[in-house]
Amino acid sequence: MKKFLTLALGLLAFCQLDAQVRYINEIFTDVDVTSNVQYGTNVTILPLLQGGAPAAQPLVCDIYEPAGDTEVDRPLIIYIHTGNFLPQYLNNSAVGTKTDSVAVELCSRYAKMGYVVASIDYRAGWNPFAATQAERTSQLINAAYRGVQDARTAVRYFRMTEDTMGDPYGIDPALIGYLGEGTGGYVSYAASTISDYNDIILDDAGLPIAKFWNGTPGEANYIPMVIEAVNGDPEAITDGYAPAGVFGPDPVQLCIANHVGYSSDVEFQINLGGALGDLNWLDPGDPAMISFQCPADQFAPYTTAVVVVPTTNENVVEASGAFDIHSEINAQAAPNNNVAFQSLGLTDAFSVQAAANGNMGMDGLYPVLNDYVSGSPTQPFDGAPWQWWDVATTEMVDAANGTTIAATQLTLNPNMGPLEGRAYCDTIVGYSAPRLAGLLGLASAGPGCTDSEACNYNTLATSDDGSCTYAEAGFDCDGIAIAPGCTDPMACNYDNLAQSDDGSCDYLESTTVATGPDNLWLVGVTVTGTENEAFAAGCEDDGGINPNVSINGVIVGDGSAPLTLAGISDPTGLLGELAALASTVSFGICDDNITISALGNIIPLVSNGQFWQSPIPAIGDSYLWAAPASNFTVGCADPNAGNFSSPCDLSLACVYSGCTDPAFIEFNPYSTIDDGSCGNLVVEGCLYENATNYDPIANTDNGSCEFDDNNDCPGDLDGDGSVATTDLLGFLSVFGTTCN
Repeated sequence: MKKFLTLALGLLAFCQLDAQVRYINEIFTDVDVTSNVQYGTNVTILPLLQGGAPAAQPLVCDIYEPAGDTEVDRPLIIYIHTGNFLPQYLNNSAVGTKTDSVAVELCSRYAKMGYVVASIDYRAGWNPFAATQAERTSQLINAAYRGVQDARTAVRYFRMTEDTMGDPYGIDPALIGYLGEGTGGYVSYAASTISDYNDIILDDAGLPIAKFWNGTPGEANYIPMVIEAVNGDPEAITDGYAPAGVFGPDPVQLCIANHVGYSSDVEFQINLGGALGDLNWLDPGDPAMISFQCPADQFAPYTTAVVVVPTTNENVVEASGAFDIHSEINAQAAPNNNVAFQSLGLTDAFSVQAAANGNMGMDGLYPVLNDYVSGSPTQPFDGAPWQWWDVATTEMVDAANGTTIAATQLTLNPNMGPLEGRAYCDTIVGYSAPRLAGLLGLASAGPGCTDSEACNYNTLATSDDGSCTYAEAGFDCDGIAIAPGCTDPMACNYDNLAQSDDGSCDYLESTTVATGPDNLWLVGVTVTGTENEAFAAGCEDDGGINPNVSINGVIVGDGSAPLTLAGISDPTGLLGELAALASTVSFGICDDNITISALGNIIPLVSNGQFWQSPIPAIGDSYLWAAPASNFTVGCADPNAGNFSSPCDLSLACVYSGCTDPAFIEFNPYSTIDDGSCGNLVVEGCLYENATNYDPIANTDNGSCEFDDNNDCPGDLDGDGSVATTDLLGFLSVFGTTCN
């Protein structure tokens, strides 16, 4: 991929329709989608996970085209979805298909702007639970390699259709690029930068890139994780075979050559949250790049670090994210790979925001600061705020399979929904469109609409020509009514398709979860595995919780607004921080589900029949839990009590032995069973020897002490005739001493 595109932007004119600019605005209202078009065939190892053998798999894509378009030679975007190289739901995620909500949204938007967009499926398959880390890493690298092969196969397929099939999709074979999201971002970065097989396994000096090799350097067992003769070449234009004995007595084909004779080169690469396997792959002359990434992304490094796989939360292999990629591009000798963007000198709102978010002047890099407060992310596990998915469908999958995907994913992306997702799609398209148009020679600077609120806003416009058009109130620029509904994901009637809130949100729809002033609730955090583990008393060992290490209160609210916890108390004095936090928390109860909103995060709690608990740590390393006090066994959790039953009981009925008669010195007001320890009767009197009425027989002072009235200076302790500092110091020196 060493092809460099040189542009002469000043010689090109805008394509316009009704004062809107093609490739800058959405000039079409509808798209035509052709589903499941087969763009190739290759071998998947996915059957191995079920005990089968590798098998051929059709590679399919959905093709989006602007409805009613008469243009030919249109640029083509190949969209590559996320998924962690595993099927949807098996990847512990609600997304991972070519029809993900964000995939359909972005493909449709670019098609309405005049592009042809192909959302491709690619081969999945690896075992995240393989026995060793080395095996898991090797399998994941091979999965990514197959993804690269399939992405490049798609590029060649469309060039083949233009050459031999009459150009059925009206593409310009010289204007093809990638748009990768999540895992698809890893694929698109690699597919647009790897030159050949050796580029994968050797650095720029020709030495092995150790992270892509197995075995011991210098030994016979030191071999690459990907072998060209076995896996095919990176283009998938050569066959590859596993040797005899690997999958059976005969060699097994692992790669089928597709569309040999056509180029896999692309002119651009747009990335949403992916990372590059190695910076050695990136060279001058590679395609221009536009990258969107959350700097706090937990699963893809923003700089260079070890990748964490969402399926298992384990480290896999070092990779480089958007910041280091664009730093590498900007360190190239002029003109660098992104010179076409830099030469535009864009000052639109999206470009200004990218700079404000910290792109360090690296045009093409857009740091995504989602849900930041005072410079810090409040949702650090939400590395893909542009995604959204259907909650009800995912909950049905959870119910059928005993999983908690919906609850966990809502914890990672608590604002998930079309409002947030489409807002980030606005940013993705708004920032990328003028750069693509300039890069590909589809538009140039000149007069146009300069109002960013207009439907035909032209980012490249240098002066306003009075052509701005606007959407009607309550409608979008396509004339489609903006859908009303409940937009709060914490509400029971949350509508993730709603685009405007109509005030209908309901936060209490349950006949089984007890609320109100007569139902005491306990709220706590798990302490096993933390510095406070000693307080667990062994109660958390089997997944339980200790009700005696908790705060309590009652749930108030009728559901017309988020519910709150009132009358909060902290009986142990250990959870003051949690008590303070609980006073600010709001939540909803829907059927048997509880969703809490705290510190800008929405935390769903999962029920086990006795208590509700967060599926991931909510406060440090601790899991948040809540339950009615009535759900616990009432007993005595104090081993010092006479009726100690279990450290896991709710300690409301402890019985203590001791002296129960208040007439004796040994009287213990907490004792409920007399154990015969009463021995010394209480004798009241004055216990101060210097008093005139000192009683040597008394053992309990009753405050009756009297002193000689002839002492006209009772505070003169040192006898110097005055009450002064020396008397106070003398008093303090013996203050607190027990008198016999």
